[in-house]
Amino acid sequence: MSASSKTMSFLSRLAIAIAVLSALALIGILVFYFQGIAIPPLLMLCARFGLPTAFILAAVVIFGNVARRRSN
Repeated sequence: MSASSKTMSFLSRLAIAIAVLSALALIGILVFYFQGIAIPPLLMLCARFGLPTAFILAAVVIFGNVARRRSN
């Protein structure tokens, strides 16, 4: 397994983990909102910036795999 393959594998797993945590944060925000509880700022921050970060990392992985396949 090459170094670039290990890097892409790590980035894809990181993107998945960030997306799952962000989705859980969004669910938590909905639960807090419907219960009338104040939403913690850290939860709001995770939900707001988590999904875009995960999508950017996923795009990097896709473009990296496309570039690697073109060079082969």
